[in-house]
Amino acid sequence: MKVSRLLFLRLIAGGVGFFPSLTAAIFLDARQYGLGATSFALAMMIVGPVAQYASQGYMRALLLPDRAQIPASHIVMVFMSIVGMVMAGLAGTGFASPTGALIFALAVFSILLTKLEEVRQIAHERQMTSVLLFYILPPSITSASFVVSALMRWPLRWQAIAIIMALAYMTPALLSLMLRGSRPLAGAMTIDRRQIRLLWLESRTFLFSGIISSATENMPTLALTLLGAPQRVATFEVVRKLSSAISVFLHGLAIAYSPRIITAAANNDMPMVVKIIRQNGRLSALFALIYIPSAIAGVVVMGMLGWKTLVIPVALATPLFLSAIVTCAASPFGLAVTALHQERWWVIGGGIGFATFCLTLSLIQMLGVMETVALAVLFQNTALSATITLVVRRMIRQRLHATA
Repeated sequence: MKVSRLLFLRLIAGGVGFFPSLTAAIFLDARQYGLGATSFALAMMIVGPVAQYASQGYMRALLLPDRAQIPASHIVMVFMSIVGMVMAGLAGTGFASPTGALIFALAVFSILLTKLEEVRQIAHERQMTSVLLFYILPPSITSASFVVSALMRWPLRWQAIAIIMALAYMTPALLSLMLRGSRPLAGAMTIDRRQIRLLWLESRTFLFSGIISSATENMPTLALTLLGAPQRVATFEVVRKLSSAISVFLHGLAIAYSPRIITAAANNDMPMVVKIIRQNGRLSALFALIYIPSAIAGVVVMGMLGWKTLVIPVALATPLFLSAIVTCAASPFGLAVTALHQERWWVIGGGIGFATFCLTLSLIQMLGVMETVALAVLFQNTALSATITLVVRRMIRQRLHATA
């Protein structure tokens, strides 16, 4: 398969996504960055359910005119009203500072607007623009801001770091709105009770899976801070993003193979489904053989550079790179989940993985905070991947026997 320009751009995006945590580890105060990144990760987790609806239900509504059409401004208005009331309550009762509540609300608004605009760009067949705006621009702005602050000797506290990350997310959303000739909250004041009910009915099936997936993605950062090690967030993220950048390539493969495997499954052509899974598996393995040794070499080189703020223990790197190998092995089967209409297993597997993550944290006294969280990521990913792999293999066997 020829690597398309879109896939190449996604590979670049995966590399660029590594730089904010690297520049933070080198130039910023480790504790302040950890607290700022944790605040932003919490905002990402809160927006996760709506982002899941946006990428599936809202996308479907944009592509199919016969579906209920819900303006993006209504989604923003309803969700931000809920977040605003909660944050006002926390600030009023002393559980959160007014400044912290405002920064958190800004981060939530930025992420929400960005997720909705990304979906609109993709729905208009502007995938290249989407990758440039939403995957390359935000980490580039964040990294540049960290470097400039260090060169100008501006000490950044966690509040400033969280604001920088929020504005870096908001910038591409505003650019996207400008390109489309739209306004952020156009039509927001036309919302009524009937439309709120319609939004709930259209989105509720996506919210639970969104909670699971967003918790899975952001729990490591939150866990490090909650367990008293925010100063280790930057180092952890450097290794995690370097090891997981392979997911960008796997996502590109999934996009390329999805139409074929969905068509084959719809026609009950199980031999073709098996063939596509094997083709995808060979490409995943080939890329893993090239990328993972290179990434490990990168970690070794960073360790040899002697940056005092970036010490990478073997006990941290090993589980995270093993997790990347698990992802490569399971991704061909994950490709078939939607084609076989087994989406509920993403929720079930995600729930099992999340429970495994939490149970693994009991080893903290034995291994240390950062090392335990890394091991928890490995076990969590293994539980999810094993669930998906076993379910897909079983479904394929059943259909093959039924058609034999």
